Amino acid sequence: MTIKRILSYTAIAAFILVSCSKSSGGGSTPTPPTPPVPPAPEVEENIVFSFDPDPGASTVSATAGTYKIKVNVTSKLPSSGVKIQVTTKKDADNSNLEPVQSITSTVASTEITIGATTPIAQGTLYNVAVVVESVKTSTNSATKSFKISRK
Repeated sequence: MTIKRILSYTAIAAFILVSCSKSSGGGSTPTPPTPPVPPAPEVEENIVFSFDPDPGASTVSATAGTYKIKVNVTSKLPSSGVKIQVTTKKDADNSNLEPVQSITSTVASTEITIGATTPIAQGTLYNVAVVVESVKTSTNSATKSFKISRK
């Protein structure tokens, strides 16, 4: 073989080696894009509510077969709203005065009527339990109760 031919073959082999090493990812590997971070879930404030009028610690006196009271959510209202459940039971035997009222609300103040389906009986003491619960987060709830009787 001639030197010219040997140099040609060497040059071709060097060219093939250089081109193969570049095509097989010889450079730096591109970094994949960072996936977007999902938004943080909404953190609800603990539910706090009050009554208007406030029944206080004494027994409420109803002057008729029904009694209206407002449930005022004083904490920040959850974006999905609240569910208000009202249970009225006779103190003597724990039987229900009427079916449990369940009201879904997206406003801070909701009026409820006790005795709407079955009137409050005279001379009978009732226990009223009100549960206000976030529609979205069932563990975010608050409960208050009071006693009521009709004169």
